[in-house]
Amino acid sequence: MPVLPALDIVYWPAVVDFKHDSLKARPDGDILVGFVEGSLRTNEDIENAKLMRNKCQLIISFGSCSCYGNVHGLANQWDIQKAINRKFVGAESITNESPHEPKEHMPGFTDKIVPLDEVIKVDAYISGCPPKPEAIVSAVQFLLGQKPFPMNESAFCADCILNNENCLLEHGKLCFGPITSTGCTLKCTNNGDPCVGCFGPSKSVSNRVGKLNDMITNINQLSSGDKKNLYEFLSLFLNVPLMAGFDLSGDILKQIKIKGEAKTTLTNLPSETEEISSKIMKFLRDNRDFTEISTVCDTCPRIINSNSTMTKVKRDYEGLPNMDDCLIEQGYICMGPVTKAGCGGLCMRVNAPCTGCFGQTEWVADQASRYADVAIKGFNVALSKDELLSQVKDHLGTFQKFTLASNKAYKGGE
Repeated sequence: MPVLPALDIVYWPAVVDFKHDSLKARPDGDILVGFVEGSLRTNEDIENAKLMRNKCQLIISFGSCSCYGNVHGLANQWDIQKAINRKFVGAESITNESPHEPKEHMPGFTDKIVPLDEVIKVDAYISGCPPKPEAIVSAVQFLLGQKPFPMNESAFCADCILNNENCLLEHGKLCFGPITSTGCTLKCTNNGDPCVGCFGPSKSVSNRVGKLNDMITNINQLSSGDKKNLYEFLSLFLNVPLMAGFDLSGDILKQIKIKGEAKTTLTNLPSETEEISSKIMKFLRDNRDFTEISTVCDTCPRIINSNSTMTKVKRDYEGLPNMDDCLIEQGYICMGPVTKAGCGGLCMRVNAPCTGCFGQTEWVADQASRYADVAIKGFNVALSKDELLSQVKDHLGTFQKFTLASNKAYKGGE
């Protein structure tokens, strides 16, 4: 899909010579979507974020700096004045004979670094450091308008060979056949696997839709595997790029209208289909930290429970890990098991541990302790929890490198 010709870029100060005054002069809501990147360190950063919110109908938090605060958020460990003194007065590289904080023509610093959504309302998130190109293109394509669905009359159940006493739903297995359109040639159920909704919604629903709705109503009782599949289902069924790291904060079934024109094709859905989809989207929005969410480990090609065992914690420069065994089991701190999926395990594929740029799967005050619990429970680790943690010199910089500013449970700061 040709993306750039369809866009009218009105403000991109790092690339195009648009002036700040030109953005201020635009009417409120004049811009369809604004991508906001970078961490919020200065008062000017805050002011610009609020200005973007006023001028844009949609705001996308772009990159881990905007989503989580990123590495800059580690500065929240210190009082802002101590940080300023270190930067402008105490640093060994200073050559000025009278070092001091510059004040003239300077915006001034905020007390803490916070993620964008603590300052303004955010409509969608694209995490990553940097975000993947697939996520960026998927987001733009979605905003330009979704592709039409087949929307065949009958639901997939009508063509399913298990549409009898062997129905997966009747046996407690999550299957989206009752609301998915016919026309699929793969027919996953032929192999005993559930329908995951890849052919989109049907115009009608099957008589087993009530069974599916009951399972979704009691979504917390689903198995861990079924919960992980919810993202995949929405991505395929509603044709939105959730699995590419484009994380919507609102319900896309509530159509976005741009100057009176509907920008989605999700119209005239059966009420049961809309109810089920909205329940899933609400669950995923309200429970971004649920532990069954797919992790980076789910997309990592390395072998877990391999022939390797962690007997000591190694720094990244110690030794050369092999390309096959789990990096944790080879002795390295890899944040894969506690980091949200979306990157495809890129770092591990080039023999580097995950450092967590896609965000935590669960937010707790002591991320170091949580990591140790997960590593010892799920991997070959011949260390006690105390032994593992004592060998990691910088807990915050290791276990919350990208996300400290977003962890509301963290109360530190000198």
